[in-house]
Amino acid sequence: MQKPEMFLICAGKFRRFLDFCRANLHKVLTRIVPGPVRERWGRLLQPLCLLLVVFFCGQVAWIYYGLKPSAVTGQAIRLDVPRGSSVKEVGRLLEREGLIRNSNSFVWYVYLTGKVRAIKAGRYQLTAGMPFAKIFSELQQGRPVYHRVTIPEGLTQKEITELLAKRGLIDKERFETLLSDRDFLFTYLEEFKPRSAEGFLFPDTYDFADEASEEEILGVFFRRFLQVWNEIAPTRTGGNLSPLQVVILASIIEREAKKEEERPIIAAVFLNRLRLGYPLQSCATVMYALGERKARLLYEDLKVESPYNTYLYRGLPPGPISSPGRASLAAALRPADTDYLYFVARPDGSHSFSRTYREHLRAQRELRTQR
Repeated sequence: MQKPEMFLICAGKFRRFLDFCRANLHKVLTRIVPGPVRERWGRLLQPLCLLLVVFFCGQVAWIYYGLKPSAVTGQAIRLDVPRGSSVKEVGRLLEREGLIRNSNSFVWYVYLTGKVRAIKAGRYQLTAGMPFAKIFSELQQGRPVYHRVTIPEGLTQKEITELLAKRGLIDKERFETLLSDRDFLFTYLEEFKPRSAEGFLFPDTYDFADEASEEEILGVFFRRFLQVWNEIAPTRTGGNLSPLQVVILASIIEREAKKEEERPIIAAVFLNRLRLGYPLQSCATVMYALGERKARLLYEDLKVESPYNTYLYRGLPPGPISSPGRASLAAALRPADTDYLYFVARPDGSHSFSRTYREHLRAQRELRTQR
């Protein structure tokens, strides 16, 4: 804000105030105050007007000083103005970031210029030392506020719901209802016919608008999933699994694999076991059935009664157990060409693969001696 402009704005307000006082006071005094008294009052009003002028100039200087930046570093500043923010709250945000010196000066300026309703919620990219005129112009643009959220691979829909709820992006109850609303799910995922959104909240980094609804947020997840699926599914080479079964298998691979290069091999192990009618015996599915992640399963854990317990039930579980990323989906669609049937985890997260149960037992013994 340039000083002449500030002066002109305040001078205009002050002039209208003086005009009002002169016009109305003159009428009142003429009617009720005798002539000699009016003359004495007139002499008193002269210094009073001078004081008002001094006060006016002081106010202009105070407002002007308060709107100057407290630091001129050129550093980029991201300012988020939430919906429903008052003028005072916006002023405090500007003062906190060092964009102005005094939030009260900002309040005075906004009310003097009559632009109380001109400030809009949004996310603004500003610079330390930016002139106030430029800042105020930006604040009237109303750019949407976006929240960047990263969803790691392998999270469950419950964990993703908690993450989004903590960020204040969703109504948790509404979001959970939509996760199992098959009519809503089928508008995006009819090809898969899922029971819930488990496995389809694609892991990635997203920028969600502050005003985005739960339906819109889920739509972003599903569209991203479908985009990746349509990029890799046409090149599938292995198995006769349905689209949903591919996602189920990929979700297990996501939880079992720690090394990128092992994902296609782990996919082949599970597909080989399915083909031979062996139970998958995936510890990840048992943890999903238990509803908790554990560093090590106990023998009693393997007895948990659940269709997701692949130690008790043959075949794939009824639904995905996590949100698989691109690499796990690709592995389920294009498994390695191998006849491995077993694997056991090494301390570094890699696996030892075996073709026979005897080899598998030997690998387990060798790993126990290394621990």
